[in-house]
Amino acid sequence: MSELRALALFSLVAAITPGPNNVMLWASGIQFGVRRTVPHALGIVLGVGSMAIMAAAGLAALIEAAPMAETSLKVIGSAYLLYLAYQISGASGSERTVVAQPLRLSQGLAFQYVNPKAWVFVLGAISVFRPNGLSIFVTTALTAATIMVVVFPSTLIWTAAGSVLNRFFTSRRWSRALGIVLGALLASTVIFIWT
Repeated sequence: MSELRALALFSLVAAITPGPNNVMLWASGIQFGVRRTVPHALGIVLGVGSMAIMAAAGLAALIEAAPMAETSLKVIGSAYLLYLAYQISGASGSERTVVAQPLRLSQGLAFQYVNPKAWVFVLGAISVFRPNGLSIFVTTALTAATIMVVVFPSTLIWTAAGSVLNRFFTSRRWSRALGIVLGALLASTVIFIWT
């Protein structure tokens, strides 16, 4: 139980701190509200949970052993983040933050596999906090379940914060400024992929 408590705290800190997922949820909450962003949030939860299971099964060792796989993930993740930052910032000229629709569950899930922060989080959780003394199947299931239970509320917090902000940024000028700030924040997370 002490490992699971430590894992829950580690998961909370990793999930609640700013990163690509949280900036995207914030922006989606602003534009679409909580209800329409829930599938995106669930995709994040399922993506991180599935990554934890795969990491425990040895995929993490394979990725670490193949530098080209890691580089490919970084390039794809960086390109996707910059594309989303462009869309969120309103660079295409629309009046509000410009993502046409919230991410679907499958898109939120797939994004986790190119999200470096998610990989660091999952690898740390599996390597440090997986409980000892039980079968690998049980410890992996407990670890993945704990991560998912902790991550979901943090996704809703970021989404709700964005939804609340939407009430205050009703003018076109303020919406545009907020879109630019969110886009810049999301684009800045690319730096952490390469450092």
